[in-house]
Amino acid sequence: MGYIINPKYCSLHDFVISLPEKFDSMTCMQILRSGRNEVRLFLADGQMVVVKCFRRISLLNRLLYGTIRQSKSVRAYYHAFRLNRLGISTPEPIAAIDVRRYGFLTQSFYVYAYSEYNDIKELLDRYPDEQIEPLLDALTDFILRIHDKGVLHHDLNILNILYRDCGSGKYDFQLIDINRMSFYPKLTERQRLANLRHFNCKPAVLMYILERYAAAMNIDCEMVQMRCVSMRFIDTIRHKFKQQLKSRFRR
Repeated sequence: MGYIINPKYCSLHDFVISLPEKFDSMTCMQILRSGRNEVRLFLADGQMVVVKCFRRISLLNRLLYGTIRQSKSVRAYYHAFRLNRLGISTPEPIAAIDVRRYGFLTQSFYVYAYSEYNDIKELLDRYPDEQIEPLLDALTDFILRIHDKGVLHHDLNILNILYRDCGSGKYDFQLIDINRMSFYPKLTERQRLANLRHFNCKPAVLMYILERYAAAMNIDCEMVQMRCVSMRFIDTIRHKFKQQLKSRFRR
């Protein structure tokens, strides 16, 4: 087993190294997400911590992450520090744990500090309620700031952005699920729009965000909306094609 622990959280050492053996049997406060990966909230040494267990690791990735590539947990750990240095908020990293057997990655965990920021999806589902327009404006500004810093979150969607209401129409945001990211000195217009196409929200919300984004960038709004929607449509076709191929191979 290999692991990295943030020196600030050395008191959690025993909890961290016990995760590979005890994660499934440990009593948690809440299961935050369940599915492809499992995200649970724990109380450890008097501190609330979140543990993300990367469950479904393909055979190829078991080999790659065990040899030539950093695992998702290690990437998330280092990405968190890099984001915070750029002034982009994300929950504080605590640890990354990888378990290998015969050179293959078998288990991987990313541990980070619990954040009291909230899920944004329920609020966005209320659009076109005018009361959430200030939230959408602030969210667009946050996405712009991420892009202006040269950051591409390759799974940029509403489930991976948390928010906090600061009052008087002010909002703060945090990025989560940060293992798939790229950092550039500067993003091109194409990179920005290609990244926005992943934003999985109601069409009306996406169009509002794209309109605000285009105005801030001083580029044509209709062009931005058309390009983003067309990229999204092509992605949908590709995804369906891949799913059909996979289903045929399973027969």
